[in-house]
Amino acid sequence: MSLQKRMDRGRTLALALVGFYQVLLANPGFAQQPETTPSAMTAGKIAEFFSTVGDQIFEECIFDLSTEQIAVQEALISAYIIQGASDQAARQLAVKQIEPPQLSERCEAIRRTPSAAIPPRETKRTVLTKPKDAEPKPPARLDGPSAPISLVDKKVLAQWDCEPGVDYVTIRHNGFERKLTAGEICNPFEDVVHRVPDTARSFRLGYTIRTGRLFIVSDAPEVNGKTIAWGLSGRDICRNNPDPDCLSTRAVGPLPPGEYSFAADPAQRVTWGPKTKRHVAAVYLANLWNREQFDPRHTAAIRSRGNIAIHMRLKGEMSEACIGLEPKGWTYVASLIKDGHATGLNVHIDEPHPQIAGKPPVVVRSSFSLSSLFK
Repeated sequence: MSLQKRMDRGRTLALALVGFYQVLLANPGFAQQPETTPSAMTAGKIAEFFSTVGDQIFEECIFDLSTEQIAVQEALISAYIIQGASDQAARQLAVKQIEPPQLSERCEAIRRTPSAAIPPRETKRTVLTKPKDAEPKPPARLDGPSAPISLVDKKVLAQWDCEPGVDYVTIRHNGFERKLTAGEICNPFEDVVHRVPDTARSFRLGYTIRTGRLFIVSDAPEVNGKTIAWGLSGRDICRNNPDPDCLSTRAVGPLPPGEYSFAADPAQRVTWGPKTKRHVAAVYLANLWNREQFDPRHTAAIRSRGNIAIHMRLKGEMSEACIGLEPKGWTYVASLIKDGHATGLNVHIDEPHPQIAGKPPVVVRSSFSLSSLFK
């Protein structure tokens, strides 16, 4: 991390602590009784508070941009300068367009009621364990040399490309071109959520790679196939692209088709990722489907892929080998997984319920205008 970034993070933390200190002063319930004036707030009380919830403040309330968002923001600055914007204007626009996520509900709870007895997070680290039936088989042995998997000739699928008449700028991220408008990828999904009927107490999740639809998998015909939300999987030219080469490429391709399980420990099915600064639901491949479409080279590469999860997608990001949901969609789906209503995940290449699926609710318009760079 650069010196400037460390200084920025330090200022962010200091401002956050000052803000919480001001909340404490304004909250008479935390002050000594019967005196409730700010002067009655002792240094000991403040120290006691921050020793209790200080780690939570840092974990829940201090957000940096993700690694990908930082890279995208820097690439946007360069792209805007190439388009004719001044250095200052390019930086201001990129910073405005790529923003960190909103504060979590826990952070808001700490901010609203700092005097509440908020138990500290469990400090013991829990090792995530895969379900016994989700252990991947060893990669197939390949006799003799094999050609490496290449994405050179692949192009982004037409449904995810920018619509005609929509202004965009092109950046390069990890060697791939990406079109962005207003700091966002082209044609993102609307944050649409359809609640699961109360009658469906236990079911699996289903996901269609080609369209991005997340739905109910159930033996009950009245709910089977019903849409829950929409999320993207895969990056750039491999976004929701079930091409075998994409499915076989780590960090670019979408999650492979098959049957997935959640973490063996129910308490660990939705966990906090300290590196990504967001909650994720890890999924483990138990059974690879559509094997007839893959040669041994593809199969070996698919089985070697890891870090597959369901998570919230931040603005400007894409999703590698995961399902990236919009904020409302992620919050609801995470609750289904955490509460045990959703028991696993089935991933299909093509839509298994075309009669009820509907079209992906993508956002094809944008208020972004390249002419704004020259004002």
